[in-house]
Amino acid sequence: MTKKSVLGVFRERSHSPRREFDDEAILKETAKRLSERLGAEIPLLHPEEFLQTGLDIKPELIFFMCEEEACLEKLKLLNQSMGCLLVNSVQAVENTFRARMLEILSGQDFFPESKIVNVDGSVPDCAKDGVWLKRGDFHAIEDGDVVYARNGGDVGKKLKRFAKRGIGQVLIQEHIPGDIVKFYSVTDFSKDSLYWFKWFYHKDQDLHRYDFSDRELYAKCQLAGSLLGLEIFGGDAIVRPDGKVFVIDVNAWPSFALFRNKASEAISALIVEKMVSKSCQISMSTAAHSAGACSLNP
Repeated sequence: MTKKSVLGVFRERSHSPRREFDDEAILKETAKRLSERLGAEIPLLHPEEFLQTGLDIKPELIFFMCEEEACLEKLKLLNQSMGCLLVNSVQAVENTFRARMLEILSGQDFFPESKIVNVDGSVPDCAKDGVWLKRGDFHAIEDGDVVYARNGGDVGKKLKRFAKRGIGQVLIQEHIPGDIVKFYSVTDFSKDSLYWFKWFYHKDQDLHRYDFSDRELYAKCQLAGSLLGLEIFGGDAIVRPDGKVFVIDVNAWPSFALFRNKASEAISALIVEKMVSKSCQISMSTAAHSAGACSLNP
């Protein structure tokens, strides 16, 4: 394969609390695998470096973990003005933000009852098993971003804590009792191509190992990722005592800390395949145009 122009962008350190090493490590490992496949060094930039880089850069593809608005807007511009491929897409990343995710997944039988509330509004009713309060913009990026409330009074107190931190909206989600399952996926849904899928039990829990269908877990996790437009993603699910599976959260490009080697191999394979596909489309388009230009109309 000829050398290709590929660029990687790290996640903002403020979005990697106590996971700075893991987040950086998966991007570095992916770049290493890509370098081996493409025969070229893959530059990696921190978000502030990426924002300072001029728009004269013309990468064929950018794989990124950044999430702040400034970086996402620049990525959109590069995609629209230069046709740069993005993995994941900016829209998919934005779809994982709490309010947007609620709009997309609400009504799915695997997604718990949830709603967005203003922290300075009236205190909503609390389900009998309690509720989870999650900051209403990004995924959890620091302590206190996801908290459990056992009753209405507890909800009120914790909403005030969010307000003091300058967080204006909170997602309130019903508590689903059961075993917590974490999952990872690397999938090109546009081609129905699965590169890698893995689930495992979250370690910090009183594990019951309720019986459930692996096929159901896979189908619901993949459906959630597909609806959000993701290709590289992970998240959390709950297996209820009766075996029913709920997907409670989905994130774009997690750290894959326990499975970095397998994840980076799958991600690099997906990226190379997307680049090959794009090259083939360009070649076919060029050939068709040339044939049309040389043809004689009767």
